Amino acid sequence: MKKLIFGLIILLSQNVNGQAVEELIEIAIQRNPGLQSIDLNYKAALEVADQVDDWPDPMANLGIGVLPIQTRLGSQQFKIGASQSIPWKGVLNGRSELANAQAETLSNVKDVQAIELAYNIRKAYNMLSFLTQKRETIIKKIEVLDVIETLAKSAVRSGKGKLSNVLLIERTRININADLELINKQMESPKIMINSLLGRSPFSNIDLKKPERTLSESEAYLAFAMKNHPQYKTLDHMKMASKKAIELTYLEAKPKLSVGFEYGWISKRTDVDIPNNGRDVFMPMGSISIPLNTSRFHAKRQEEIIKQEAIDASIQNFQERYSAEVRAAFSEIQYAEMSEVKYQDLIKITKETIDLMRTEYAAEGTRFEELLRLEMDLIDYEIEIVKAGYQKELAISSLKKFL
Repeated sequence: MKKLIFGLIILLSQNVNGQAVEELIEIAIQRNPGLQSIDLNYKAALEVADQVDDWPDPMANLGIGVLPIQTRLGSQQFKIGASQSIPWKGVLNGRSELANAQAETLSNVKDVQAIELAYNIRKAYNMLSFLTQKRETIIKKIEVLDVIETLAKSAVRSGKGKLSNVLLIERTRININADLELINKQMESPKIMINSLLGRSPFSNIDLKKPERTLSESEAYLAFAMKNHPQYKTLDHMKMASKKAIELTYLEAKPKLSVGFEYGWISKRTDVDIPNNGRDVFMPMGSISIPLNTSRFHAKRQEEIIKQEAIDASIQNFQERYSAEVRAAFSEIQYAEMSEVKYQDLIKITKETIDLMRTEYAAEGTRFEELLRLEMDLIDYEIEIVKAGYQKELAISSLKKFL
């Protein structure tokens, strides 16, 4: 039983902290309140269509004759009436279609924001990974200093080296430890960012895993950037809503009809006897409202036409921007790979030089500062390779936005 409980604890710990970046992104998308807000706003917007496709409420009226109007058949004591506006055919359906089209403009906003959310997590994850590798590489400097320090002390004891060389090593060690402290502090920012997006404690541990990278051909990313990005679907829905608004203006410009009746209660006259004495009044009624000034409808149509032109311009802008991001990302990947090759060659040459200089220093005790500089340069080249890998991962993160 103890083994089982211990195994469950380990498993839960791995599930919380031992996840790859794609798993972290999936959790963030499920928990992110901003995405939940967008989804709820979309669902709320869908309810608008049912609010605009009903007939106008009927109107009823009541009039009481405080000073009754005298008619030939008697005085009118009170009257009641009712009326109902009748929308022109297609108006209610047009309003409903417009509301649905406007709601659909929100349907893909969540997908757009999810892409940005995933990119932000990848960017923070890459930064944390880079700083972790950089820290591990800098620690190697301390290990190298230990070896050089042993060599320097041995040279001092044999009378071939200077004591100042040992002090120079100690000064270098202090500088390296200070760099490690700065990196440890620098690692807090991406860690806080990731954990906040996951809804976890800011300093929860994040177990980094090296991702497996498989890149598609550039055409696949460009096709997504030019045609399939959800941002375009949002803009298409906006354009469709604009067209529906134009269609509705033609219907709204139609005459508005209303039908109803009025009923008046007449009291009998007592001063004379006449036919139909006290007969009540019943009056069917109808009205029509004809828009004489239609300039507002024309202005509305012009507004929507300009909006559509603006949407087309936005689509073109996004296409140019997205395609530029894809091409820039591939260029940055190539640059990072070239940098890796460059520093790998430098490492190879520097190692050969260091081997010769160590032998020379052990034998003659000369050129110590140059030896120490090359030893530190060697580690710096490794850091540059780590940095190139980080730049490559950033570029790949950018490409992930388009596939």
